[in-house]
Amino acid sequence: MNSLSMTLTGRVPTRPGCFASSLGFSHRLRIPSVNVLPWLAPKHRRSSGIICMAEPYLIIKLESAERTWKELSVKLADPDVVSNPSEYQKLAQSVAELDEVVSAYRRFKDCERQLEDAKALAKEEGNDEDMADMIAREIETLTNQLKELEDSLKVLLLPADPLDSRNIMLEVRAGTGGNEAGIWAGDLVRMYQKYCERNSWKFSPVSYSEAEQGGFKTYVMEIKGKRVYSKLKYESGVHRVQRVPLTET
Repeated sequence: MNSLSMTLTGRVPTRPGCFASSLGFSHRLRIPSVNVLPWLAPKHRRSSGIICMAEPYLIIKLESAERTWKELSVKLADPDVVSNPSEYQKLAQSVAELDEVVSAYRRFKDCERQLEDAKALAKEEGNDEDMADMIAREIETLTNQLKELEDSLKVLLLPADPLDSRNIMLEVRAGTGGNEAGIWAGDLVRMYQKYCERNSWKFSPVSYSEAEQGGFKTYVMEIKGKRVYSKLKYESGVHRVQRVPLTET
């Protein structure tokens, strides 16, 4: 069994329009500015007829996010905005960034309504033991779902890294291990390419050096797409494999 390594390294660009990263990737700034969504806290409002389990501060932020999403969606249909590609792209990106939050919040509210209906039904069916038991199980399930959705919403509302939407230059370099390290580097390149396809990202080779028995000594690719940097920014470092070397089988 061999222990082989592959390193991911980044070359820091210095020309204008690029951003120097302390991680093992260099990422190019493709968008001229970072859109800061105006999630300003509105006056506290509660949905009528619904008792909310979530903390008030969370509801305030979520209502603000949903209201902003609706306003931006209306603006996207404005003929003046549609005729301005640059403005339309910025608004579309802002709406896309809010889609996941708004969708999760609506699932939260729907689950909340179902829970309140179940509790009301439990009071009406108090004398029917079988029905009461079934409703109790439903209440427990909905309560757990509501808690999971609340935890998910808290994560979604965390401040985003302003670089998360950036594209990247990814470099795979074979480490120690000779020809087998090159084969392993090739495996990793194909793994990242498959991951790009799975996420509907575009990737293209920038430069590469093939190894003698397959794989690569080095391989640099550019990856473009939605939130590329956010999903790959922790990939820097040494990637190791332990297996029977393909060069010896």
